[in-house]
Amino acid sequence: MSGSPSMPDSHTSLSPLKLIGLVVLFIALALLPFVWGNRFYISLITEIMIYGLLAMSLDVLLGYTGLLSFMHNAYLGIGAYVVGLFLIHVSPTSLWLACLVGVVFTGLVALPVGWIQVRTGGLAFALLTLAFGMMFYTIVWKWYGLTGGDDGLMGVPSPDIQLFGWSVGNTGNPAHMYLLTLFVVAIALILTRRIISSPFGAVLEAIRENEERAAFVGINVRRYKLFGWMLACVLAGTAGALYILCKGYIGPVTMSAFAGAGVLMMVLLGGLGTLWGPIVGAGIFIYIQDYISTMTEHWEIFLGIVVIFLVLFMPTGFVGLGNFFKRLRKD
Repeated sequence: MSGSPSMPDSHTSLSPLKLIGLVVLFIALALLPFVWGNRFYISLITEIMIYGLLAMSLDVLLGYTGLLSFMHNAYLGIGAYVVGLFLIHVSPTSLWLACLVGVVFTGLVALPVGWIQVRTGGLAFALLTLAFGMMFYTIVWKWYGLTGGDDGLMGVPSPDIQLFGWSVGNTGNPAHMYLLTLFVVAIALILTRRIISSPFGAVLEAIRENEERAAFVGINVRRYKLFGWMLACVLAGTAGALYILCKGYIGPVTMSAFAGAGVLMMVLLGGLGTLWGPIVGAGIFIYIQDYISTMTEHWEIFLGIVVIFLVLFMPTGFVGLGNFFKRLRKD
């Protein structure tokens, strides 16, 4: 699968003005729960950031490596279930250890799956992601004794957020969970952008543009595709750890094919090959879903229509609006 030539260049460095703008934006977001006490919307924005991280992880695959994953949400679910089970059965207070175990376990599951998948490409790769995703979905749905089956995993403790031995908050507090999520997502975005802007990212983009040519010049395509896959799944597992801490519950629906299609829509709405675009796309998608669901129980139909129009009239996603307005000014 080759990338679109109109995709933004991931190696463009940030100008001082953009850097200042990002710092101001981060500070404004950090102050938000202190100036806006609506717990519902604080929790909603937290959910947007979590799904934004998941969509960003899919963008690493699709936007930079050219690999389509239909059920990338399955790895969010794996991370969430493992963190929840650790807090319930092992240690209800060990927040960071639980998150580490969840992310590492997600990576361990993704490794053999990726080893198999990277031996294919294009449609075969995408179908394998669907097959493995459905397998994981069925496991959590049927394994009642461990996962709670279709009732979901309930009763997950809300551990304190500790830094250097000091308790700075609790995950059961929406404002504290919001700040934790903002911090983790910001760090993940910075690190991922640094990785993508490195020679490793350039190799991924070379594979996206022309896999055969990349192999011809001596690049081990399978190895780099596996590295890209692992990076994406580790980020998804991180999103899963945040999800279970935020919700205190997870059910198999979160790992369904329908939910996976929603994550793919978030990436397309935000814009491929940008990292931050899918986070914006997650915000658009979840806000529209939340708004329409308050008006009708058949919100999926209307959400689908809205997304269709957005994709038709914004084919490059939200990030493409800047280029669109630039062309208008030139004309």
